[in-house]
Amino acid sequence: MPQLPVRTSLARRALTRMGLRIAAVIVLITLAAYWHFYHSLEESIDEGLRNYVQARADGESEHFLLAETQTRMLADEMVRRLKQAGDEDYSARFDALFAPGKDGVVRVRPEVSDYRHKATLFVRNDVPLTPDFKRRIVIGFDLLTAWGPLTTNRFLDSFMNMPEQMSLNYAPFVDWSLSATPKTNIYEYETVWRSSPQSNPLRKPFWTTVYFDDGARKWMVSHVTPADVDGRWVATAGQDIVIDDLVRRTANDHLAGTYNLIVRADGQLIAHPRLSREIQLAGGNLDVSHLHDAELEAIVHSALTVGDQADVVETPDEAFHLGVGRIRGPDWRLIVVYPSARIAAVARSNARYVLILGAISLVVELLILWSVLRKLVSEPLHELVEAEARVGDGNYDVLLSSTHRPDELGRLAHGFEMMARRVGERDRQLVQAANDLAREADTARINAARLAALSQILPDPVFVVAADSRVCEAFGNTSRLFEGQPIGHSIFHTMPPSVVDGGRMALDIAVQSGLAQRMVYDAELTEGVRWFEALILPLPGSDTEGPQVLWLVRDITALKLTESELRDARDHLQDIVAAQTADLRGARDRANDANRAKTQFVSNISHELRTPMHAILSFARIGLDKVDSSRPEKLKRYFENIIMSGERLLGMVNDLLDIAKLESGKMDYHLAPHRLGRIVDGVVSELEPLAARKLVVFERRIGDDDALDCDATRVAQVLRNLISNAIRFSPESGRIGVEVWQEGTMLVTTVENDGPPIAPEDLERIFEKFVQGSGLNPPGSSGLGLAICREIVEAHGGQISAANRENSGAVFRFTLPRRQPMLPGETPAGGRVTI
Repeated sequence: MPQLPVRTSLARRALTRMGLRIAAVIVLITLAAYWHFYHSLEESIDEGLRNYVQARADGESEHFLLAETQTRMLADEMVRRLKQAGDEDYSARFDALFAPGKDGVVRVRPEVSDYRHKATLFVRNDVPLTPDFKRRIVIGFDLLTAWGPLTTNRFLDSFMNMPEQMSLNYAPFVDWSLSATPKTNIYEYETVWRSSPQSNPLRKPFWTTVYFDDGARKWMVSHVTPADVDGRWVATAGQDIVIDDLVRRTANDHLAGTYNLIVRADGQLIAHPRLSREIQLAGGNLDVSHLHDAELEAIVHSALTVGDQADVVETPDEAFHLGVGRIRGPDWRLIVVYPSARIAAVARSNARYVLILGAISLVVELLILWSVLRKLVSEPLHELVEAEARVGDGNYDVLLSSTHRPDELGRLAHGFEMMARRVGERDRQLVQAANDLAREADTARINAARLAALSQILPDPVFVVAADSRVCEAFGNTSRLFEGQPIGHSIFHTMPPSVVDGGRMALDIAVQSGLAQRMVYDAELTEGVRWFEALILPLPGSDTEGPQVLWLVRDITALKLTESELRDARDHLQDIVAAQTADLRGARDRANDANRAKTQFVSNISHELRTPMHAILSFARIGLDKVDSSRPEKLKRYFENIIMSGERLLGMVNDLLDIAKLESGKMDYHLAPHRLGRIVDGVVSELEPLAARKLVVFERRIGDDDALDCDATRVAQVLRNLISNAIRFSPESGRIGVEVWQEGTMLVTTVENDGPPIAPEDLERIFEKFVQGSGLNPPGSSGLGLAICREIVEAHGGQISAANRENSGAVFRFTLPRRQPMLPGETPAGGRVTI
């Protein structure tokens, strides 16, 4: 009995030491559990954030990447059409489409204006309308009108600017040109001044900063691609992308407890759920340093350290986990801000339950030890140990046999069961939260898969092709070109063998030079011959993948058939219009006049032919009669008269032969490079003795650039006719002017004298065959010279005309093209060409 207190004290001290040890172990276990819960949860949340932000950034990028592709295609097509047009004159087409308004600004004519289905235009009133500028405007207008419905399918509008004060737009909801004034300066817009060679010497496409469009009442960003021809800036193609929905999604669509924001690569704030007004007041691009918000600056600076791949980083103070994804195109960063406190709170909550569980376990252990000392708790202790092991293994459905006991051990067992249930419920909640986060990540992946699936419904096939022609990825309807899966096969399996070499060359050029290529070819398919257009666009590739291109194949058979049908319909319509507008009565009158003129001509030419013939015969008879008695000088004069009359007769016969050749289409033209000034000098030198008899002088003015392709003999024949006529009708001591100058692609030649004017009724008829004007044809002429001149000039592709001078005399003017487009064997105006 005296030892009982000692034993009791020892038991209490042992129980206290054991309790302290157990308490220390429970504290360590709690700290370890807290560390384990925190880092496991942190890794799980980071992985979910990374997947979520990657999927969301990829989804937001599709819109911008499509705009980049479309502006590049617009710019390339503009350059292609300009090169194809060459120096073609578009002035008539320009005048038919556009006209200045009352304010002087050039816009689409009201009778053809249709902004819902066609492009609109404004050109400031002080811009010179050169032929080159008109050509670019008409080509750009046709391009935007044709491509506008496609390029604006998912965007607000498409536009095209040029270095001059000009803007083309395709916006089916408003006519932008109506807001332009004579004071409008398109260089105030970033889309224009950043396209200039001074601001953009590398001539690269670019994205503008965010701006608010007053006309559309929307926040926008624009993508612009400059278009150059032979190093000269000729146009700029662009598209406006509305970002209101993107900003709205950024503010409203977020994970629980998080918020989203978007920043530019230079740190400018684009979207923030609580700073919308500040961003709008800053013009859509807010510098976060102006807010003096250290927390926001830390978030932005930390997010900008992430590269192209989505990742999760912490702020320097570890207050936030940031999921950062790159929105390709404008190179913006989508940031999901996840407070670290949420992770710590969940971890603390779980650790608290572990601590509570440990504290209860400590009480249970102490009771068990106390019961052991009292020899009453051996089995309950064993049962609790087993229960604790099951809880440690995650089995929280604990049933203890001692719960029915009314003592402390029974209550402890009952409390242990309730604690296990609560811990189990909390564990299930934690698992459910993790599963919810995983489902959200799966949803993001599913959305990305849906975006990929949407690309499969494209009507035309699109391939990602490596430099060795191997198909890496395929989108759209590829079944028409490939049987089975195209991945891994050569893209040239889609092409007929005859064009494979051309396709290989286009692929090599696109890979090596980075320039887009285009091919048009036909192929024999099961449904017959089809026409295809292949567009090869370079794509940036990784170091491991190597260079790649985007290969788009479009079936243009319907377009080819439509073009053919339109050409046939146009030709048929022209024939109908020509037939319906023919004036039958005028034709009959002209036929009667021509018949009478031909009859009169035959009568006149018969008289003119008889006159030299009589002279030849008369002088020949006289010479024959007096050959023995006349002096040699007189016989020489007889022969000279015979020769002069023969030459007159030969000239009229040559004119008749020439007009017959022209009417029968047998006139030969031998085209070759010549200098028109030399031809003029030769004819003038030939006719100067004839002019000297009347004291007539020549004045010649020949331009420096007088080279042309022509038949020099026939052109000299024209000049000889005109100058000899001018000599005949010039008064004594008169003047004949011959001038040659360049006018566009033509050389203009004029021959004028100061003799009597041409009768007004003869001005319109003097170039017609078999028509002789009063006083125009002196004795000894056939009257066919001017008709032959017209046929020769028109056969060269030029025109000839006559007019009276103001005071006296007449002027004849004819034009000749400097370059002849005719090929050997073609027939201009009924003649044959030899080069």
